[in-house]
Amino acid sequence: MEIKINSLQKSKKEIIVSLNQKDLLPFKEEALKELNKDLQINGYRLGKAPLSIAENHLSSLKVYERMTSLAIDQIYPKIIKDKKIQAIGYPSINITKIVPNQEVEFKAEVAIIPQVELPNYQEIAQKIPKNKKESLTIEEKEIEQALLWLQDSRANLEQVSRSAEKEDIVTIDYQIKEDKKLIENGEDKNYSFILGKGSFLPGFEDNIIGMKTGEEKKFELIVPKDWPQKNLQNKKLNINVSLKEIKTKKLPILNDEFAQSIGKFKTLEDLKKNIKEGLLLEKKQKETERWRLEALEKIIAETKIDLPEILVQNEIEKMVEELKAQLEKMQLPFDKYLEQIKKSEEDLKKEFKELAEKRVSSALVLREIASIEKIEASEKEIEKKINEILSQIPETEKKEKINQDNLKEFALGIIRNEKVFEILEGTQKKDTQNKNN
Repeated sequence: MEIKINSLQKSKKEIIVSLNQKDLLPFKEEALKELNKDLQINGYRLGKAPLSIAENHLSSLKVYERMTSLAIDQIYPKIIKDKKIQAIGYPSINITKIVPNQEVEFKAEVAIIPQVELPNYQEIAQKIPKNKKESLTIEEKEIEQALLWLQDSRANLEQVSRSAEKEDIVTIDYQIKEDKKLIENGEDKNYSFILGKGSFLPGFEDNIIGMKTGEEKKFELIVPKDWPQKNLQNKKLNINVSLKEIKTKKLPILNDEFAQSIGKFKTLEDLKKNIKEGLLLEKKQKETERWRLEALEKIIAETKIDLPEILVQNEIEKMVEELKAQLEKMQLPFDKYLEQIKKSEEDLKKEFKELAEKRVSSALVLREIASIEKIEASEKEIEKKINEILSQIPETEKKEKINQDNLKEFALGIIRNEKVFEILEGTQKKDTQNKNN
């Protein structure tokens, strides 16, 4: 057996393998057994003829092709392992030469984990200024805004008998027609929304302001010429609205009692202090994320790396699945979303390519730095991180479907990346890293 390995562009390897009769002979019996299964020979039941007789009824080329296929299935993985080729995904394999009872040549082309030529990443990181986290402050107005948000989230809805006003929560039945025909999604019952937030066509909500519970109203509107639904632009619509209910928010009083209802706080001042601490922690985390992102981008900018197309395509597919999951939470079908943005899935994938390349580059750079710095994670660290990840998934059914090997790899990646950034920040020294694997 002769093996020749060539390096190609886009982080690919070309493996050319020549096999002689001696290399292929061990696969002959299995090839004959497989081909014999569908062979009908007089005097024998289907597939039951002795192999020596079956061979005489088979094309030598067909037998050799099957022997070759079986040989490739066994030999290719061994070459990858023996030659320590860091292959990604499935190879493209072509048989380039086949001479029965003499020799076979096949060519395999496979993507590999690319070589990453890093710059002096620690020097780059040291040049990026850090805003001292100790100097970060929280202003009183920030605390007040957070407190008002909490107050609004604890508001009660009370039904009122007056006319509808802006900021009221109203419930309506409505029909929207064009030339006596309902438009798409032009009818709903018991639809609730905050009046004045612009949930409908311009002018729609203005017509509801001043209506009372039980009142019905008919009016006309002209759709703006820049309306997203092109088929409705400049069209006159006939609208019928029935107001079912008007509710208003009743905000709780901001006092010690309110603070006690939120959690383990004795006074409103205790709650404010807790809010301040939380906002400060959030600012520090954002500052850390900002610095890390800038550091990584600058390191990547000076890194030499030939991205394999398969990794970029895989990342694009992952991004599409992430988008679908987000849309599912919003109860918006993916195809409807594509209709709204007037793009095909292929258009979306083309737009995702640049970001996908950045994400792949980031992962490979962090992986390479971790390798250079000999960063490791103990089983205890990995187990702790896995438990943290699972605690964020409330549904037991979803937890049970998670591939444990993939979860472990994901947890390891998070730990590894965190340790890489700590080295770049100068908050963790190499000689203090955990060496337990």
